[in-house]
Amino acid sequence: MSPANSGREQRIHCARCGQITPSYEIVNYGSMEQGYKKVCYQCLNKEMAEAVGLEGFEHVRFEPVGLTDCAGEVHEFHFRTNLFGPGVAIDAFELRDGHPAGYQFQIIGDPEDDVLVLLGRLIQKMTRPSQQTSHGGSVWITDRGPSSRARED
Repeated sequence: MSPANSGREQRIHCARCGQITPSYEIVNYGSMEQGYKKVCYQCLNKEMAEAVGLEGFEHVRFEPVGLTDCAGEVHEFHFRTNLFGPGVAIDAFELRDGHPAGYQFQIIGDPEDDVLVLLGRLIQKMTRPSQQTSHGGSVWITDRGPSSRARED
């Protein structure tokens, strides 16, 4: 389970399938009694689906998507899928130095939902106005990508 470097992105061997996986796709999974291992989300989702008796759940890997903000800057979003018993979450996030940072979004659905439909809803969420920032400006996501602008008082 030693890290393998690829540029700034740390890559780790999954303890279950042996695949070399980006560190943001790895979770420490286990128990105090049996110990913890670094496993990829694909293996975790497979085990969770078996544990809850969910047949036919398919872990889908989505390609990164680039969205352009109002200033013309492209923000590349990576995705990960996480099955957690009563739900499934799809996270969208930017990477900084190989770790999730910057703009981050999540959508939660039913494990029986079509993950492509959930992805579509997540992208819609990413491309519409959202909340206020701590500095008093508005943060919104346009059809061209994320943007942030300070409020003029």
